[in-house]
Amino acid sequence: MRKLSFNFCKLLLLAGLLACERDGTAPEQHGPPYLAIVTDLRALPGVVPPGRITYHVTELSGTLGVDRRFDIAPTDTVVLSVKPATYVVDLENIPTTCFVRGGPEQTIVLGDQDNTGIIRYFIQCRGALNVETLTDGHDADSSFVYRLTEPGGVEKLGLIGANDTLVFNGLPPGTYTFQIAGVAPNCVVTSPGGSEQTFDLAPAGGTALQFRVQCSRESDRPHILSFESSYVLGSSAFVLKVYDPTRDVTGYDWDLTDCNGHSVLPERRGKTRTGLLDGRTRLQDTLLIVGAYDVGLPADSLRNKCTKIRVFDYESNSSPIVEKRIGPSGGQPPVVTFFNSFLVGTQQVQTTLTARDPDSDIAGVFVAVRLRDGTLGPTDGLPDLGIMDPAGYRTTDIPPIPTTGRIAWDAVYAVIVWVIDSHGNAVRFEDGNTFQ
Repeated sequence: MRKLSFNFCKLLLLAGLLACERDGTAPEQHGPPYLAIVTDLRALPGVVPPGRITYHVTELSGTLGVDRRFDIAPTDTVVLSVKPATYVVDLENIPTTCFVRGGPEQTIVLGDQDNTGIIRYFIQCRGALNVETLTDGHDADSSFVYRLTEPGGVEKLGLIGANDTLVFNGLPPGTYTFQIAGVAPNCVVTSPGGSEQTFDLAPAGGTALQFRVQCSRESDRPHILSFESSYVLGSSAFVLKVYDPTRDVTGYDWDLTDCNGHSVLPERRGKTRTGLLDGRTRLQDTLLIVGAYDVGLPADSLRNKCTKIRVFDYESNSSPIVEKRIGPSGGQPPVVTFFNSFLVGTQQVQTTLTARDPDSDIAGVFVAVRLRDGTLGPTDGLPDLGIMDPAGYRTTDIPPIPTTGRIAWDAVYAVIVWVIDSHGNAVRFEDGNTFQ
């Protein structure tokens, strides 16, 4: 909503664009304030926008008797000469495949000193199904093959361009599957669900799908040399070895999936962790990374499921995606013989950990800290969880956790450690008493 300091109505009359119209049910008013209603309507290619829309204008208190509807073309502008008051405008007769930014109802207050107030609507109209491909990186693909499988099993095949939007109209409601194929070897589909997404199309339509494709310079992309994982005490633990010719690996994407790219996490999408350009992995061509995520799912629900990993570098080059069945590849898990975290005054938390492995192949230790809600982010009613190093530690000598900066000494609720070996075996321990 915007107010202008000039006679907007008279300018429109001079330009021959619009005849100003007074509300017939309102008291006589021949000058300012004016109420102007305009709409910016945009339709995706292939979508026919509505030919008419309706503005329903009322005065909030009801004492002025203003209750008027204007059935007009979306390109038209309505200007009313009104009395000072609070007015409500409701946008009606909008197709279900059109979306009004901020909602269809807006309110504006016009006072004695106001000249013209503007209510502006922004509308975007989409088809029954709208598929967008976002493609970037090096040597990017130009197009992909798509397959749309309808509820009855009928398939539609075609091409969709990179960084393009494909609109399907007239689709009946039901469960559909949309898949893209023909992705170049140097590119990976990084959006949730990978190259295939299944969705329910409502009778009103308007479903939007997005596929993100990240392309790499083949000579510079990182490669995952080995990857093992396990699930222990409600958490996923993993170890991976990565080679990167440009020595600039910056992070990784992790997920638990159905082994076909679809996340089985409650939020139906994986997590991204960055920070590998610092610490022991900085500017290394070969990296050994140990990591873990607290998940909280029962172990039975993850039977025959996979851990998914993808590594990316500073120049947005990406490794191929690796999915591997959850479960270590052999050997026996490490054994922790002593673990204790304790406050040293108010300056730091120290952790003492001793562990051994029957196969003598401990790969490293991953450490997280459970903190008071709001310490690392907005208050949401749940304790925060901070990690000490995204690549983990190669030894059991865990550096002190300082408590004189962002993390206060009394904000530390617990220290959690995972000890992980080269086969993916892991053990998890948590110390919730840092006072002894």
